[in-house]
Amino acid sequence: MRLFLTCCFIGLLSIVSAQDHAENEFTREGFFFGAAAGVGALQLSNSNGLAHNEVSMSFPNFKFGWMLSPRFAVEMCLPGSLYTFNAEGRSRSRGFEGMVPSVQYWLKNRWWISGGVGIGLDAPAFYDIKTETERKFYFGSAALFSTGYEVIRTRKFAIDIQSRVHWGAMKIAEGNQNGTSFNFLIGINWY
Repeated sequence: MRLFLTCCFIGLLSIVSAQDHAENEFTREGFFFGAAAGVGALQLSNSNGLAHNEVSMSFPNFKFGWMLSPRFAVEMCLPGSLYTFNAEGRSRSRGFEGMVPSVQYWLKNRWWISGGVGIGLDAPAFYDIKTETERKFYFGSAALFSTGYEVIRTRKFAIDIQSRVHWGAMKIAEGNQNGTSFNFLIGINWY
């Protein structure tokens, strides 16, 4: 099985490499903006020993930044995953989010990696606030690593598939909360 998976991985990399050599270079320059949505597995735990795992919608996910060269960019990533929180007698939606300054680098013509460290955020979902106490935001630290492959491109527009790991640690009312979100996303980017 391990040999089979290794052969599949090498075959995929060979196809990607051959495709990159066959096409013209895609020009990225100046300001860019991206948005993505998808699903993910979110794992939360707090200092009281409570753990919360769920499959979650991964939205909003925005990024914007500046291309320093055709293959290297500095950006601000705003990852987010929604989860259900039970408190005060009802279930409500909250966001496991962040504001993460990052760098993005294209290893191949279409394949990129991105990573950064920034501010973690546990925030109420704006559409699900019923009382003043539900408006509380909690801050902490966050880290992000993602990779993606551009499947459709035009001159200044690309659609990509992405995978991302987002980690965060916040001090919330119930104690310290740590979370990890593993996401699969489809993104739209304008360069």
